[in-house]
Formats: sequence, structure tokens, C-alpha cells
Amino acid sequence: MSPIEQVLTAAKKINEQGREPTLALIKTKLGNSIPMRELIQGLQQFKSMSAEDRQAIPSSLATAKETQDGQTSLSQSEQADRILQLESALNELRNEFKALKSQFDNLQQSHMNKEPDTKCM
Repeated sequence: MSPIEQVLTAAKKINEQGREPTLALIKTKLGNSIPMRELIQGLQQFKSMSAEDRQAIPSSLATAKETQDGQTSLSQSEQADRILQLESALNELRNEFKALKSQFDNLQQSHMNKEPDTKCM
């Protein structure tokens, strides 16, 4: 999906919510990934469209293409990017888990090494 198509789709979603699409609302929906020039161009294009043309805009902000059975499928490069993101997140979680397990083991060991408090008042 091109940046202009993403802007048009975001504007359509905002419009369907009963709000007037603005640069701020579209930018909030899409983030900082699209240059301001293309945001402006897409918004101007949306505002100049007829109601029929607006209905033809895809409703999905995802970069995935709709398949015949209604499921989405990502291109191979998008799948590869997603896999890299997930592998990176998995590695971070593994490292956090190792650190927490080490802290837990240290606490458990120090607790076991303490002498029991036998003094009663």
C-alpha cells in the first residue's frame, strides 16, 4: 500500500467515525512514517473525492492484501520483516527471563544461607 493509499484509508476510517479528517488525526493514526508532503497530498485528494470514490477506498490500514477467503496475507518481505521483529522481541524476553531467574536464584540461595532466627521474645 502506497503512502497516499495509507493516508486515504486513514482519512476514510476517521470519516466513518463521524469526524472530519485532519492532518493531526491522520498523523496520529499513521504515526511518523509518512512525510508531511504526502499527508497533505492524500488529505487534499480525499477531500476532493465524491462519496462514491470514498467508498472505493480500502478499509484496512494494514499493508496486507485481502485474499478470497477473507484472511490477510503479507508479502514475503513483510513476513521477513515481521519475523525479524518477533525474533528480536523473543531474544529480549529470553534475556530478561535469564536475568530474573538469576536474581531469583540469588535471593533463594541467600535465604537458604541465613541462619534461622531461634530467639523468641
